[in-house]
Amino acid sequence: MASRRERSTFATIIVIVLVVIGGLGLLIHFVNAGHHRPEGAAERWLAAVGDTGRRGVNRDARDRAERIGPVAVATPLLPATRDPRRSQFDDLEVGKAIREGVGAARVPFRLHPRPASGSGPLKRGTLLLRRSGDTWHVVGLDARRPDEKVRSEGGPPASKAPIGLWIGAICLGLVLATGAHFLTRYADRSAQRAMHSAT
Repeated sequence: MASRRERSTFATIIVIVLVVIGGLGLLIHFVNAGHHRPEGAAERWLAAVGDTGRRGVNRDARDRAERIGPVAVATPLLPATRDPRRSQFDDLEVGKAIREGVGAARVPFRLHPRPASGSGPLKRGTLLLRRSGDTWHVVGLDARRPDEKVRSEGGPPASKAPIGLWIGAICLGLVLATGAHFLTRYADRSAQRAMHSAT
């Protein structure tokens, strides 16, 4: 049966882990504020819209999509018939956003609708997004302009996270690894002390 000291050590470690996880979540939230990309919002919205026809996940998918933009905007992209076991899109790809002013962007995309049988025709277009606070929202659908292409069509790659966030993620990984090492050593020393006191 575990001694009081062992139980105390276990409880201490659990509290430390929970505090670190909570602190890490808050840190990621605040560091990521202001770094949301319109391409990411467009891709998440299309993926969620595609799942709105899947049995079992359709309600969650609709909620996820509606947080980014109205599902009704995607009506021209959806197949007339669908397989309720799969996404309504066979594939999807978004290109680099073209900023228009401070709070507007155009994100080109291409996808294949997935009807209940066969494969749907390729659909190309541009999603119109508006920025609200730190997040981007889909507000409309438009035809492509000549300069709007996805990467597979020869367009530029979608924008990436700033280098500062990558460096921060590496540093955070090192801090977590170091913390886990010291936490393991602390637990090991506590277990050895408990064994010596028991003998």
